[in-house]
Amino acid sequence: MKTLLLICIVAMGFSICCSKENEQGINLEGTWGIVDLTYLTPDGTQKVMEAEIKNGSAVTDFYFANDGKFKQTSNMSGSGTLDTYEGTWKLTENKLIITLKINGQPIDVDYIYEMKNELLVLTRTSPDGKMSIVNTFRKK
Repeated sequence: MKTLLLICIVAMGFSICCSKENEQGINLEGTWGIVDLTYLTPDGTQKVMEAEIKNGSAVTDFYFANDGKFKQTSNMSGSGTLDTYEGTWKLTENKLIITLKINGQPIDVDYIYEMKNELLVLTRTSPDGKMSIVNTFRKK
């Protein structure tokens, strides 16, 4: 009887967990490529390198693995090379938290995320609240 009760509790826990994920409709697993990069400032809105992103010469790809591992590949750091960073990712409410290892140090990069028409929209706002960067990705 105790075993049956334990199985029911575990099954109910899985049901609650899965139904929450389904309500959010979020499945980030796979590779996402950048399609838009926008700066929002008090002076207005500026799209950055829109033509380069569209023709594929400006690249940022995010890879989300189902085990929580993350990889970012990008040529938009200004170094002129294609750089790769690895780490982990997790979703909490409306935040995507990516932890990257840069020079051996873990660095958390927090985004507000939302899904719009099968696009992943990630927004970061400066600590003073005066500037935001909005990255939009499409699943490859």
